[in-house]
Amino acid sequence: MFYAYTVTLHHPSLSPSRCQDAEARYRQALEQALGSTDEVLRTWRAWQEAEHKLGSLSEETWKIARQWLIAAERARQTALQDLANASDAYFEVQRV
Repeated sequence: MFYAYTVTLHHPSLSPSRCQDAEARYRQALEQALGSTDEVLRTWRAWQEAEHKLGSLSEETWKIARQWLIAAERARQTALQDLANASDAYFEVQRV
């Protein structure tokens, strides 16, 4: 299956298969929260812009970026809920 973005879990002690399962849960939770792959990418791009243009964002871009922050944190919690020692784990999203 082709995805417009990749999700990579960075977790120091998790097996590759468990990482893949968590990555799939994260992707599913993001798309469910935001409505579609296109919305995931739109909000992610806004967040990327917010990280690089501190203090010079339009109100609209900030609102969209905030949607990413909320959805990404909820997706992280969902994806990692059954994993021990996951406090230092993080997900990386990249556009393909």
